[in-house]
Amino acid sequence: MNDPTNRQGGLLAPTEGDAGTVAERCRLAGGLLRVTLGELREELGYRRLGKYVLDEAAESLAAEGLGWFPAWRLSPRENGEPRKEHEVWVFLRDGGLRCQVIDAIQAPDGFDIPTVLNGLLADRPQDLSPERKLGLIREILGL
Repeated sequence: MNDPTNRQGGLLAPTEGDAGTVAERCRLAGGLLRVTLGELREELGYRRLGKYVLDEAAESLAAEGLGWFPAWRLSPRENGEPRKEHEVWVFLRDGGLRCQVIDAIQAPDGFDIPTVLNGLLADRPQDLSPERKLGLIREILGL
């Protein structure tokens, strides 16, 4: 089991020699950043990756105003064997189009899916069917 006293600072804290926290790096990258579970684990100050670390990483990202996909990667119930090289995309939960699309795909209840998809694909050919648009987004999200 991980030693909770090994934590650095509460929320995702920078590791020694790092260019900043995941939250800082995500903001500097324009609101979207790919990270590994190993990076998240290290920022939390743990030596091993387990279900409690996944929970804590999810809570810390949410507290920093960030979301992630695929969502199952930080779910202990769905990711029974997390590996440090597994990747997640971290995104800024700013209410922008990117955030709306990811939320609509991961939890479609309560979203006007056609409006969200049309907003995302406004500059794409209009002959794409709604199903094809949804398929493109699922490909992007790895679903």
